[in-house]
Amino acid sequence: MKRLKESMIKTIKSDSFEIRMRNAGVFRFPAAYRFETHNHREIEINYINSGSCIMGIEGVLVPLKHGDCIVIYAGVPHQFIVEDKENCRITQLEFRVEHSEGLQETLRFFSGAAPYYRLCGCEDVCVYMENLCRLYRADKDPEYKELMMQLGFFQLFLELSEKMQRSARRDIKKGKAGRIDGIIRYINENWDKEINIEALARQFEVSSRYIRKCFRQETGVSCQKYICTLRISKAKELLWFTAKSVTEIALETGFGSSQYFCRVFQQYTDMSPMEYRNLWRGQKAQELCVVDFR
Repeated sequence: MKRLKESMIKTIKSDSFEIRMRNAGVFRFPAAYRFETHNHREIEINYINSGSCIMGIEGVLVPLKHGDCIVIYAGVPHQFIVEDKENCRITQLEFRVEHSEGLQETLRFFSGAAPYYRLCGCEDVCVYMENLCRLYRADKDPEYKELMMQLGFFQLFLELSEKMQRSARRDIKKGKAGRIDGIIRYINENWDKEINIEALARQFEVSSRYIRKCFRQETGVSCQKYICTLRISKAKELLWFTAKSVTEIALETGFGSSQYFCRVFQQYTDMSPMEYRNLWRGQKAQELCVVDFR
């Protein structure tokens, strides 16, 4: 801890430490919202205030629910999908940071060990993030504001680093509970095929009751709803970006028949596939985002 304290003081006093904020605020996204795959030079941190969503990162689909936080590092391709029946509200920071090698050695946040981190139970992280949002928009003396921003970010980095370390320790200790992660990975890789919960239970040597209970605890939605959300999300992408027929899309997304696909699509979106195709044609996703505060 002494080494960390010395490193932080040295960094703040140094001219080499600089934070450049690109975006900060609390945003509300409507049900069925999607932002296509993109990347940027900034680190992005999202806290889920309400609702649930899926973040696609380098081909991996990461489910997020209220209380979760995800850190996505610079240059990592990612997309954002909101559940079809519920709005999603998030607190978001996008920033670049120049720092000394000392911080990389003492704070896990700067270790670069993974392209992203998903963390649970991050209500305290949200407090630090919202404070930085307000500081970023505040009309204050520039030098005072810069110092307060640096201190605020150090609080955030410390809290996130501690949570990353605790999460890593939990992953090592996981036994049976860790199988939900394997089930999620399997679904992410095989959502376009027939997936039966009873068969999943046999494959991962757990009960179907365990899957139903723990899957909801982990993701905020039922296993079946998660599978349907992935399929509907891919169907939307095909409706939006291709000229494929409804029948072709139904088969490609694992629904088996166009009739079943249309029925499920209507349940999830309150419109037919063709109505959705016409609705989204030429529309920018950014226009649907509501800023709760900046």
